[in-house]
Amino acid sequence: MLQDYVQLATSLLTIFYSTATFPHRLRLQLPEDQQIKIFSLATVALIIWRTLIVGSRIMIFVMFALVFQSWLFAFIGFHYFLTFTLVFYQMHLSDLPLSKKIVYTLITPFAYIFDFCVNWLAGPSRYWYLICYVSMYIENVLMSGLLLWYASTTPSPAWYMVPGCVSVIVMFPLGVLAQLAYYYNWHPSIKSKQTIRPQTTRLPRMTWSEYHTGVVKANDTELKN
Repeated sequence: MLQDYVQLATSLLTIFYSTATFPHRLRLQLPEDQQIKIFSLATVALIIWRTLIVGSRIMIFVMFALVFQSWLFAFIGFHYFLTFTLVFYQMHLSDLPLSKKIVYTLITPFAYIFDFCVNWLAGPSRYWYLICYVSMYIENVLMSGLLLWYASTTPSPAWYMVPGCVSVIVMFPLGVLAQLAYYYNWHPSIKSKQTIRPQTTRLPRMTWSEYHTGVVKANDTELKN
């Protein structure tokens, strides 16, 4: 029994660490000032961010499946359809070959079921995160609410049901706070801007129109390079 728990813990830690270090590996091809050092506060923030987001997602999926079983696929299916629409729109803004667009549109939403950890477009990503994370949190809260209702109507619910649901509801926004701390303080682009203009300590506000234009421009520039 102890060995099973150890294997489960190590598997989860591997997942959290892999998703957290994914941006680090992607930036190894960029100039040094755009890279993320493996031993840095940026990496710590990434690990905390991914651990809380992915961990809360896995926790609610497991608890919900134990009680409502196959109804979990209704939430997964809805989220897949939503993120499929998002990726389809993203590919519309990209000049990738059609074959890659099809593959990315079909496969990427499976990763987005647990976290928004892969962004195929250059440029800003705040609105992509907003769309994915708002929908994720609503789903988490809804599943937690159903589980809490089940616990309140069952004579002897599992001991972990209520604290588990509360943890899910709290962990996700804490993960978002860690994400904001990363982008406001340790993201390479923010650090480079602070080097040029030390007074810049906030991410610039951006309307959807400005955001859309920035994404299209960034991808056109990347394609030309």
